[in-house]
Amino acid sequence: MADDKTTLPPVRVDKAFKDRLAAYAETQERDVSWVIRKAIKEYLDRHEEPSLGEDPDR
Repeated sequence: MADDKTTLPPVRVDKAFKDRLAAYAETQERDVSWVIRKAIKEYLDRHEEPSLGEDPDR
């Protein structure tokens, strides 16, 4: 079976944001990549919902 995982382009964040992300991941006993995937999935799930109407971030 072929691996269906891929990578995304790098995302640049400031050091304070990176430190916050690493600290949060540690409290959850997860890798930073897991936290990022979870956050992106929750964002897409919320913003792709047709019942939400217009994107609240725009």
